[in-house]
Amino acid sequence: MFLDYGKDNANSPDGSVHAHGLDHNWRDTFDPDPDPTDLYLARVPADSVQDRSTWQFYAGDGGGTVRWTSDIDQRVAVLHDRRVYQNVGTPGRVRDLSVISQGGVVYNKPLNRYLYTSWTEYTSSFYEAASPWGPWKRFTPKDFGGYPWTHTKHGGYATTIPSKYIAADGKSMWLQSNVCPCGGGYPGGDFWAYTYSLRRMSLTPSEPTTPGNAPDGSRNLAREPGTVPVERATHFGTAVYNDGNRSQNEDDWNDERKPTSWWGYTWPREYRVNQVAYTTGTMFGDGGWFGAAPRIQVRRDGVWTDVEAQRVTPAYPTSSAAGTNRTYVFDFATTSGDGVRVIGGSGGTQTFTSIAELEAYHR
Repeated sequence: MFLDYGKDNANSPDGSVHAHGLDHNWRDTFDPDPDPTDLYLARVPADSVQDRSTWQFYAGDGGGTVRWTSDIDQRVAVLHDRRVYQNVGTPGRVRDLSVISQGGVVYNKPLNRYLYTSWTEYTSSFYEAASPWGPWKRFTPKDFGGYPWTHTKHGGYATTIPSKYIAADGKSMWLQSNVCPCGGGYPGGDFWAYTYSLRRMSLTPSEPTTPGNAPDGSRNLAREPGTVPVERATHFGTAVYNDGNRSQNEDDWNDERKPTSWWGYTWPREYRVNQVAYTTGTMFGDGGWFGAAPRIQVRRDGVWTDVEAQRVTPAYPTSSAAGTNRTYVFDFATTSGDGVRVIGGSGGTQTFTSIAELEAYHR
């Protein structure tokens, strides 16, 4: 995957061409065993890309000095990440997929950040770094919830952000992905005629802030500008639980036997918060509730931490008795962070939870 430094490689810091690569297969839907879990980096002078002897491979960062080697066997991964969907319910469905795969790396010049976009059968995964060799940090992963390659959800593979489609401020761009009609692409035509699909993507860089919101019982922080919903998965592809409607349903069923579910928000700044109101979605025969007592967490410095002195009204039953479209209010000691969520064990035989609305306040 040649690193996209813009037209004619204009933004390359040393004039060389950089390429990230994978070991084993790019992604084998039917046999995940060779799926890669490591991302590697190489460089080559722009005028000798086809001369193998001029290629060098990233060999580590010792004492702040990047090392390069011509010996490919001495290469060191710049990114290693896990596998997902290790336990699915439907027999024969793909499982145990690595989140490192064929995608693209682009240099976002206005933000001075490198972006790597990757995917699995069920998800999209995005990473950012200050240099081509990292360290890479995963951000805002998207889980489509079980059957992603549909006209509603528009999942896909070979995810890239062409530099041509990045706005002048670096915060708005288009994410490209592919899929064939067999996997939910545009119907008709040849079986292997892949779609070219674009989805608008926005980035808000994190900046240190001091929370300044005074107590205000009418100010729902879930509706502040820049709020981003975060969840384990979205079954129906919608994240509308901050629109004020308490009589709807979204859930995180994804055919995965998962231990934990969560619903929440992140913000581009910090807020004080001491109350969360969680309204359930639909209770189904096989799930929709938290099977273990839900709790509230806030995010500070990228780390999710349990709040202190939590109490919930009414008491939450860890069964379908939680009820459809019923509101549970969590009060806790005033704290601050740039994210808040309700999290707990996934309930029912299909291990999923549901939601209609999630509100956050500083009262």
